[in-house]
Amino acid sequence: MPGTRLTAIRVRSERRKHRLLFGLPLALAVVVGGGLAFADVTPTAPPVSGATATSANWGTVTSQTATNASPMTSSDVIAANISVSTIQLSSAFSYLSPDGHGMPQWTHTVTAVAPDGTVEVAWQAANAVHVTRVDGRLRRTDPDTVVTGAHEIGGLVAFDDGFALLTRVADHNRRGETAAALIRVRDGRVAFVARLTGSASHDTAPVLDGRLAWNGGRYAAVFTVHGAGGSQNGRWGDKMVYVSDSGRMLPGGREWGCRGDTGRTLGWSGPAAASSVAYNCYDDGTSAGSALTPGDDMVQVGDGSWVTALSSRGPVSARKNILTWSVTPRWSTDQAVLLFVDPRSHTARSVILTATAGTANVNVHVAPYGRTALLVSWESVRHGTFTGTHFRLVDLTGRFLTPDLVLTVHVSGTIAVLADGDLVWAFVRQTPVYGQRIHRWPTVTSLLLARLHLSLTASGSASPTPPPTLTAAPTTSATPPTMSPTSPRPVQSLPVAPSTAVGTHF
Repeated sequence: MPGTRLTAIRVRSERRKHRLLFGLPLALAVVVGGGLAFADVTPTAPPVSGATATSANWGTVTSQTATNASPMTSSDVIAANISVSTIQLSSAFSYLSPDGHGMPQWTHTVTAVAPDGTVEVAWQAANAVHVTRVDGRLRRTDPDTVVTGAHEIGGLVAFDDGFALLTRVADHNRRGETAAALIRVRDGRVAFVARLTGSASHDTAPVLDGRLAWNGGRYAAVFTVHGAGGSQNGRWGDKMVYVSDSGRMLPGGREWGCRGDTGRTLGWSGPAAASSVAYNCYDDGTSAGSALTPGDDMVQVGDGSWVTALSSRGPVSARKNILTWSVTPRWSTDQAVLLFVDPRSHTARSVILTATAGTANVNVHVAPYGRTALLVSWESVRHGTFTGTHFRLVDLTGRFLTPDLVLTVHVSGTIAVLADGDLVWAFVRQTPVYGQRIHRWPTVTSLLLARLHLSLTASGSASPTPPPTLTAAPTTSATPPTMSPTSPRPVQSLPVAPSTAVGTHF
């Protein structure tokens, strides 16, 4: 299948970046179709196309420490059901990139599943985004589609005939910064390129920290913006827009949202075109702008509520002004937290998964594990040294179903759900460098795909419903074991396929 090459000029971001104080949701919003916003903090700027924003008080977000369900299942069931395949890449992939403070973090990759069961994996090469298609057995099916001039993977939606990519491209604006763009590739050709920022809206997108969702009738995209004129000149915030399947901007969304945002999540609540979209943002208590943070996944569970995974140093104390808050961190390091939001009752509660003094728990991800459980993963870092990737199964109340499993299998981006319920994500088998600046960013020429088979027992039986008895939270392992050749099961490496590129240039 021929690919698509879009050319653009790399620009240097002028954005200021501040150290994050915490990541607990401060401006928590559920935005429904038509632009209605129910939030702790009402944005001062009107939504896109003049839609009306209505605020509602969510009240205090309750907090609890995770406990064990009884009985629990051995953590070996997770490791025993992970298999790994290797895809040789046609270009070098820099798997570490600078975060908001110039410190190393995992370069974001996105894995998305098409309706026909094929999988698209988006990864960043030099001055381009590559999208690699594999089948349901994680075997490459086509050459890469290369979007040249694309900077950052803000979101990806896979279709049977191609994909939609939220990214940044070169732009002519007063700041010389990139613009947010939604690019739809259909049958190997560019169907449309929708610019989501520009001179008319007085904004740019020097970084995205974005999310993209599709509900069968339209796209929802949320991303960082930098004011380039107008009343928000020089300020940072986030923008949410709706785009039609033909690339036309639709009414609704928001022109200006959270300032000082540390991450955001987005997801449709149903397949119908009229369904609502849930949207959360997490404020760092400053007005300086977003920082690049991996993780911040959000999934919808069977009862209609939303679950978000994030890192946090503890809750806020009080609202400082209309869009920022004063901060009283509970911990000196980031901890893994799940946030459960019920839009029907307008209630939210957080479940704290870790509380190890001196250990930072970052890069938190969550994915549905069948209908009655969630897979949560995070990385632990102690004194700047990576100490492993943690995996646990939890039920829909946040109770642990398995003990802590610590491996060297990373989760570098979103976790996608295959047609049979199995989970898949992209990663590299490399040890990250935390706590120190590096000047030459390392690269690899292969990407690994992990597949977690859906099972809660060694025999693969269905997920049991644990009884309500609770016990004390278990202690966690500090040293990640090296995975043996049989756990996960090795899969033959896949040969590299050439990247072909034809089509639109701009």
